[in-house]
Amino acid sequence: MHITGAPEDFDREIRATSSDVVYKNRRMTVREDKTIRQDGSTGIFGVVEKPDFALIVPYADGGFHLVQQYRYPVEGRYWEFPQGSWEERPDADPLDLAQGELAEETGSLPQR
Repeated sequence: MHITGAPEDFDREIRATSSDVVYKNRRMTVREDKTIRQDGSTGIFGVVEKPDFALIVPYADGGFHLVQQYRYPVEGRYWEFPQGSWEERPDADPLDLAQGELAEETGSLPQR
């Protein structure tokens, strides 16, 4: 890979000129940022902001364990690793959050 330019240039290749919240609920905020690039061209980015979350990759008995979840946007059930956030406790300790989500979604706590 060949990269040119000073490293600090890459931090500001695209800059927001304005930002508007277009939707918000307790689980996420969606905003629309109007942007300008270094060459002067403009654009719009949709940005989804979500609280910190835990993704647990449980490994036991020689395999990974998944949970089945119904996902409304794609109208189906899918296998995935346990994950989630505590909207009411955004400052929760990450380990507590991971253990809580694992217990909630699988009914078991990790062995130490």
